[in-house]
Amino acid sequence: MRRLGLILLVAVLATLLISIATLAAVAQTNRSESTSRLSVSQGTVTGVKPSQAEWRAALLDMREEENLPDYSQVVDNTQSGRFDAPGWNLGGKNSWAHGGDYASSGTSTSDARFKLRTPTEGDYALYAWWPGGKDNSSATKFGVKAAGGTKWVEADQTKDGGMWVKLGTFEMEAGDDYVVRISPEGGQAIADAVALVRGATSPPPEDVAPAEGATSTDVYSATSTRSERRAVVRFGRRHLGTPYKPSPPYPCRAYRKEDCSCFTKLVFRHFGKRLPDSPTRQYWRHGHRVDRANLKRGDLVFFKESGRNGPITHVGMYSGNGYLLHASKYFGKVAESKMKYIRGYFGAKRIRKLD
Repeated sequence: MRRLGLILLVAVLATLLISIATLAAVAQTNRSESTSRLSVSQGTVTGVKPSQAEWRAALLDMREEENLPDYSQVVDNTQSGRFDAPGWNLGGKNSWAHGGDYASSGTSTSDARFKLRTPTEGDYALYAWWPGGKDNSSATKFGVKAAGGTKWVEADQTKDGGMWVKLGTFEMEAGDDYVVRISPEGGQAIADAVALVRGATSPPPEDVAPAEGATSTDVYSATSTRSERRAVVRFGRRHLGTPYKPSPPYPCRAYRKEDCSCFTKLVFRHFGKRLPDSPTRQYWRHGHRVDRANLKRGDLVFFKESGRNGPITHVGMYSGNGYLLHASKYFGKVAESKMKYIRGYFGAKRIRKLD
């Protein structure tokens, strides 16, 4: 009996040691994954390669479909059979609305819906348009019918209006269905227009410009500052998909070879504003500082991806709704991706004439 008891004790101790070793290994794995997640950046300093799950989550915003022609579809609130909004107020007029009019939720508790055609399964970039206004909801909920179920994203409709605002990139199935719905929860929601684009580095369709909008050549003489910021973002989106090449050693060439400061330099040069091809010198020598909470489209945003005490490593241009237009080493091209995926936010500057 004594011998049997000793054998059982040894077995229990062995099991306990194995359990402790397993827990330690899991903890180490979790710490490693956490470290990897913190090391990933979508700017210039890309850090440690992420896990498969992290890679998928980050890359979904910019993954391109291969060997497929470009495709885009715009659905406006006036299109019969493709827009449905029970109880909503229709026919609202605003010069910054897509096509000049929009629908508002009013007292309705029903969702507004947009019907979109996705010709093939794959990843699609989704944009929305609304006229901004102080009475709109600051947290309007957009539901997107994706391959894995409905994905919900929020957008502040008090601002960023008058042009296409990116909501995200979503994996979708082929079909023709009510893909996007807008919930009136949380205040007055606006349903104006949505655009679906295949090819994540392709820009959204051409804007339906307001009558008082600035042109691409008179942006700094325009009377409406909203027009100025809108024109800068529109022009910046023309660079989407341009290959990333560091300058130096490569030359800064529009639509051929661009890094982060080359991209911002080229965009602002188009409007007569000369910036150096250096994120550090762009930060110290131009514009005035802007709080992160007060970012507006066209503001330059700077990052210290290697740590607060390191140099400024990356610059991009804020495009609204938490997104940044930037030449990214991570993606290898000019992209429009979520700003929160770039490490080391340092500060922002607003170039004069875009106040």
